[in-house]
Amino acid sequence: MNSPTRRSFIGKLAAASAALTLTRFLPAQAAAASPTTKKWATGMALSVAFTVATQATGRVKRPYVAVWIEDMQGNPVRTLTMWTQQSRMNPRWLGELRRWYRENSALVATVSSATRNPGSYAVAWDGKTDKGAIAAQGEYYVCIETAREHGPYSLVREKVTVAASAFKKTLGADQDIEAASVSFGKA
Repeated sequence: MNSPTRRSFIGKLAAASAALTLTRFLPAQAAAASPTTKKWATGMALSVAFTVATQATGRVKRPYVAVWIEDMQGNPVRTLTMWTQQSRMNPRWLGELRRWYRENSALVATVSSATRNPGSYAVAWDGKTDKGAIAAQGEYYVCIETAREHGPYSLVREKVTVAASAFKKTLGADQDIEAASVSFGKA
């Protein structure tokens, strides 16, 4: 009776020891075998151009606008611009920028600027994250969101692939966002 119990204990101990050894050494080998992630190409920028409601009629209020970059999991990487009413940081309407506000509301005091009249604008991403780190090359989402007091809500969210070569891409439109495009090239 003692022999099978002793054997099973020794077998379990050997399996646990082997598992511990594998977890200790395999992650380093896997990291060494995997390709290294390429960093953002030096001197390059992603420009985002957009047009907000130039054809609106009636009493039109200035829109709240947020333009930011998300990773493929939908996590915010960098807020490029955020326009809000500066006099009182109107929290009632700021929350109407639903997607941006859900993940980035703590950034309002540091990234916001005054609202602007409808028209065409452009912002650029230099490859840095909100924390100041250099982003990697790869796939990202460009997000443009607008909300207007007593007006429409709009969101354009499209995937782009940032590598070392230049490109241009026309993005979709949505109500208040009449046109949007991106271009990647020399800053």
